[in-house]
Amino acid sequence: MTEPTAHSGQTKLQAQTASHYDQYPFDFLTTEDEARIEEIQPGSFREFVRERLSPGDRVAEIGCGPGRATLYLTRLGHQVWAVDLSLGSLRLARRRAPAAHYAAATNLSLPFADASFDAVISDGVIHHTPDARRSFEENARILKPGGYLYLGVYRRHGYYYYFYTYLGIPIRWLERRRWGRWLIHATLLPIYYLVHLIKSRGRRTWKGARHFFYDYIITPRASFHTREDVEQWGRQNRLRLAQYVAKVGNTHVFFFEKSGMDVRSPVNI
Repeated sequence: MTEPTAHSGQTKLQAQTASHYDQYPFDFLTTEDEARIEEIQPGSFREFVRERLSPGDRVAEIGCGPGRATLYLTRLGHQVWAVDLSLGSLRLARRRAPAAHYAAATNLSLPFADASFDAVISDGVIHHTPDARRSFEENARILKPGGYLYLGVYRRHGYYYYFYTYLGIPIRWLERRRWGRWLIHATLLPIYYLVHLIKSRGRRTWKGARHFFYDYIITPRASFHTREDVEQWGRQNRLRLAQYVAKVGNTHVFFFEKSGMDVRSPVNI
């Protein structure tokens, strides 16, 4: 594997996003978490892997971050190609899951041929791009007929939409100023950490809570999408909905199958 290099097609927003996640990768795993990597995956993702993937499948993980899912998939024996815009995140993922193949690229123009993969994973990623729909189309393009796409995207309706869209504005304004950043780190972050510490029953580290804060609140871009919008994207890209999970954290999750084989009616959870 070669050291990732920056993708030349980054827009200004993509460059800001890459820089953001270089500094604050969405990394909250401890050594103990890595040892029990299956347990900390979302239940919907474990189900997808168990029911939709076969041993040795070629899997593209688009937006791998620091490698939480990458480690899980490689331990199960899948052939994983992991892509991210952030070089810092890729280096963390590569150390965590060295068996995978890595590439630094934008998901608006993936460096793979059409119909290259048995499965594509895009969990909490396309809503951080300048064009979520185009990112979705790229995920669909590289998927083989009969293959499955796991998509997690922010819900349009829910408290997080209002928090990021309205309350998040003054927080992001403060964070861009040195004195404001100091104020955030002295006041909001300790409260945020305490909440995470309680919810995790003492497992969450300060670094992990800080990375959650910067991913959920300070991230340069977050878009929100309805089920109807995402299903329409699927129909336009020969993807049929096999299963829908209405709430996984701040996202809703879609299991899509690419036309080329029979699909069950959607299962709602």
